[in-house]
Amino acid sequence: MRRLDMSKVREILRLKFDVGLSLRDIAASCNCGKSTVDDVLKRAKNANISWPCYLNDKELLSLIYPPSEARNKAIEPDLDHIFNEMKKKNVTLMLLWEEYKRDNPDGLMYTQFCERYRNFKKTNQISMHIEHKAGEEMQVDWAGSTIPYIELPSGKEKEAYIFVSVLPASSYPFAYAYEDMKLPNWIDAHIRAFEYYGGVPRITIPDNTKTAVKMPDLVDPQLNKSYTEMAAHYGTTLIPARPKKPKDKAADENMVGNISRRIIAALRNHQFFSLIEINKA
Repeated sequence: MRRLDMSKVREILRLKFDVGLSLRDIAASCNCGKSTVDDVLKRAKNANISWPCYLNDKELLSLIYPPSEARNKAIEPDLDHIFNEMKKKNVTLMLLWEEYKRDNPDGLMYTQFCERYRNFKKTNQISMHIEHKAGEEMQVDWAGSTIPYIELPSGKEKEAYIFVSVLPASSYPFAYAYEDMKLPNWIDAHIRAFEYYGGVPRITIPDNTKTAVKMPDLVDPQLNKSYTEMAAHYGTTLIPARPKKPKDKAADENMVGNISRRIIAALRNHQFFSLIEINKA
């Protein structure tokens, strides 16, 4: 609502308290809306202004229309939005701050912006959270549980081993059943995952399975040669999870658990007769 000139404010006060006119009559006399008259009178009451009023125009203005504290206070950044944006590829705090300042020229400076973000993560207990960029990583492993099936025509009962991959930024999973966990199936599973996702991640993080890592090491693990050649062919970098460091591939560990509970366990009473049937289930 626009501000009135102080002479009109004084006239509204006089007509109300000295003459005793109604809001409608005051509005008609002062050539303004009834809601405007009501607003001025409420402001005067809140400021304890009585009639006759001996304040000068500057004093009256400061009481009827006091300075807004919000105008002097920087608009706070949307920290939930920033946290989600930081998961996206190539997004940095500097970029998000520049976008924030574009929309809020009087907003926080960069150091304050970063401090707010650090405190937000600490308060929400995500200070150690790994922020994954979309399409940047794929985590891979074999599920600990298997699915039994009857091999035809021998009728022999066998176990299907489940390869599991996940894109940690979106928790987007892929699973495929194999007759064993040997190297050819391990490599085939990666290729199927690339095709399923429609692209190749910049980084692939395997567990320390023998098909991926010949000799685990915290600093310099020795990778399987064929696995390394596959990665080079498709343009992905292999960074094995460190031994006894489950957080290195926490997304895949969680997804393995989800698949074991929601898929493998759910299929426990089904009878399968081939790997094809399992992969179609």
